[in-house]
Amino acid sequence: MRVGVLTTSFPRTPDDSAGSFVLGFARALRATGADVEILAPEPRECIAPLREPGLRVRHVRYLWPRSLQRTFYGAGVPDNLRRDPLAWLGPLPFSLALAHHARAACSRWDAIVSHWALPCALAAARVRGIKPHLAVLHSADVHALCHLPGAERWARRIACGSDGLWFVTQAHCDRFFDLLPARERPALRKRAWVAPMGIDLPARTAGERERARRELRLTGFAVLALGRLVPVKGIDVLLRASQGRPWTLLIAGDGPERATWEAQARATGVDARFFGAVTGTQKSLLLTAADACAVPSRVLPSGRSEGLPVALLEAMAHGLPVVASAVGGIPALLSGPDRAGLLVPPDRPDDLAHAIERLRIDTELRAQLGAVARVCAERHRWSRAIEPAVALLSPAHRHAEITPSP
Repeated sequence: MRVGVLTTSFPRTPDDSAGSFVLGFARALRATGADVEILAPEPRECIAPLREPGLRVRHVRYLWPRSLQRTFYGAGVPDNLRRDPLAWLGPLPFSLALAHHARAACSRWDAIVSHWALPCALAAARVRGIKPHLAVLHSADVHALCHLPGAERWARRIACGSDGLWFVTQAHCDRFFDLLPARERPALRKRAWVAPMGIDLPARTAGERERARRELRLTGFAVLALGRLVPVKGIDVLLRASQGRPWTLLIAGDGPERATWEAQARATGVDARFFGAVTGTQKSLLLTAADACAVPSRVLPSGRSEGLPVALLEAMAHGLPVVASAVGGIPALLSGPDRAGLLVPPDRPDDLAHAIERLRIDTELRAQLGAVARVCAERHRWSRAIEPAVALLSPAHRHAEITPSP
């Protein structure tokens, strides 16, 4: 099976975290025997596309000179558009260039996957013909879609132009279907499912935690926060919660807010170490050494919030107890009879501090939540998460009635 993947984000280098879950998705497809070709935006830096056996990446140029290509990567599209006026030059040219490249490549593919509906699912719907198309919708593009003029028309094109719709949270699934005509929702909902992006489970060896803590020179309670340093992640809330507290923050990630938050930590005397973007061995080192993970996400004034951060699942896979904001798809993952973490209201540093302190002083609670977290994360390994997608995309699959795009 040959699968084309259209995306607005994909790692530019082996150490790049941008779109890392799209790479995880592509590797999981490849593990089933598929050959995968990815079309992703060309970065403004002169970087050769990532290469792996059975996985080919093609960069799509959308502006000249390439130094103007500022829409994608870095802080992510929403924050790039918010901070850089030149980033607004890119969305329309990229949409046209992506559709052009996808049309030229489509004859090589048996099926198409689009990550981020805008513009990837729309481009896939235009070129796919009768080939199966899976549209993967994330929190940012569902939010953007809901605020577009003519949102109902765009949502209908995405839904009718795909055979499957994969949402990372139920809330975002519901928001999308609320845009569709009521009479069409029941039939189109049969194409949808809800699940977080998958993760690769870590290999565990005896004594690794002690070695990791020695390497990082950690002696006391350490709280890890992992993700892009952008407002929606709420790291400033975590810094306020940690003022005067007896723990160390390990902050892994990069983004436009890094300098501001480093200055905040210095000004308030918080013991915080900023590591920048981490991948591979360094990420594993931090996940192994930490005592707990904090996910202090918030809802922005625009209404945008997290979907379900992959970093949260990665921390759970390492057996870390979690303290997280009750936003997006996080409550559905952490609540229930088999509680895998502590939930707090967003933007409430006192509540966040109290929850972290509970974990610091209660070793039994930490162990209990960590054990449940590891079991929960096991259910979301890539080999399992990819199964519905593989069933949909396989050459034997054909939807009973493929509705042509309007």
